[in-house]
Amino acid sequence: MGYLECRNLRQSYGKKFSLDLSFSMDKGELLCIIGPSGSGKSTLLSLISGIEDLQDGDIILDGQNITRMPIQKRRIGMVFQDFSLFPTMNVEQNIQFGMAAQEKEARTEELLNLVGLEGYGKRKVHELSGGEAQRIALARAIAAEPRILLLDEPLSALDAPLRKRLRTVIKQIHQKTGTTMLYVTHDREEAFAVADRILILKGGRIEAIGKPEELYRNPPSLFVASFTGEGSIIPMSSLDDNTEKRAAFVRPEDIKIEEQAEADPEGNSIVIPDARITETEFNGTSYAVSLDCNGHVIKALTDRKPESDTVEITIRREKILYF
Repeated sequence: MGYLECRNLRQSYGKKFSLDLSFSMDKGELLCIIGPSGSGKSTLLSLISGIEDLQDGDIILDGQNITRMPIQKRRIGMVFQDFSLFPTMNVEQNIQFGMAAQEKEARTEELLNLVGLEGYGKRKVHELSGGEAQRIALARAIAAEPRILLLDEPLSALDAPLRKRLRTVIKQIHQKTGTTMLYVTHDREEAFAVADRILILKGGRIEAIGKPEELYRNPPSLFVASFTGEGSIIPMSSLDDNTEKRAAFVRPEDIKIEEQAEADPEGNSIVIPDARITETEFNGTSYAVSLDCNGHVIKALTDRKPESDTVEITIRREKILYF
C-alpha cells in the first residue's frame, strides 16, 4: 500500500472533460505531474486537497480515507503560483500562522534557514521579490507539518533563471525534510530536475508513470517520447528493419552528423545520406541542427558546427525507439 492512494478517481464535467485514473505514491516521495494544458493536473490536486468534491473513487492518505473529509481536517499543505501570502502580516507572522504558540520563535528561525532567508522575519510582504515570496510560501506550508504538500505550478510566475534556482531550493527542502510532495508543473525540465518519479497525464488519463530516466530512455508510447524531450520520427523506409512497428523515434543527442559516414559492416548502425542542413542554432554548449531528409525533418545535437550544407546521418540501432 502507498502512503497516498488514489483509487479509481472519476470526475466528469459533461462532454467537456472527464478524469479517470488510479495511482499511489510512497511516503517521502516527490512525484511530479506533467501533461498538456487541460489534461487534469490542477483538477487532480483540487480533488486530493478537498477544494473540489470527488464524484467517485477513494483517496487514502496515510491509511486514512479522506475522500469525504472536510478540507481543514486533511492536514494537506498547498503552495500556489501566486504565493498567497497575507499582505498585512510580515514574514514571520505569515510563517507562524497556524503554529502552536510555544514553538513559534525557534521553528520560524529553523524554517527561514531552511529556505535560505535568514534574518527576513520582520520584512513586509511587499518588500519581497517574487522568488523570496515563494520561499516564504513554502516555509509557511511546511510549518503546518502537512502529511503531504501539494504544489500547483509554484514557479510558473517567475522568470527562467529564478525558476532554475528555486527548483534547486525545492529539491533541497525535500531532501532535508522528507516531506511527501505532489508537484504539478507544465515545465518538463523542471519535473526532470526535481522528481523522484513523474506521472504524465493526457485527457484525464495516465499515459505513464515512472522515474525520469526510464520515461526518457524507454517511453511506453510515442506521445510520452515526444512529451518528455526532443526527438525526431525517422522514416521507416530508412531503417531496413524487419519490424511491424509503425514509428521510429530518435533523440537528437543519439544522431551523429558526418560529412562521410564510416562503414559499419556488422550493421549496428543505419546511415541516411544526402541530409540537407536547414538550420543551425548554437545553444551555449552544443549546436542544434535541423536537417531535411527526403522531406522529413530530423533534429540533431553536435559539439561542432557542421561545415557542409549536405551531410550523412548515422544512428545506432540500439538508440532507436519503436512504437
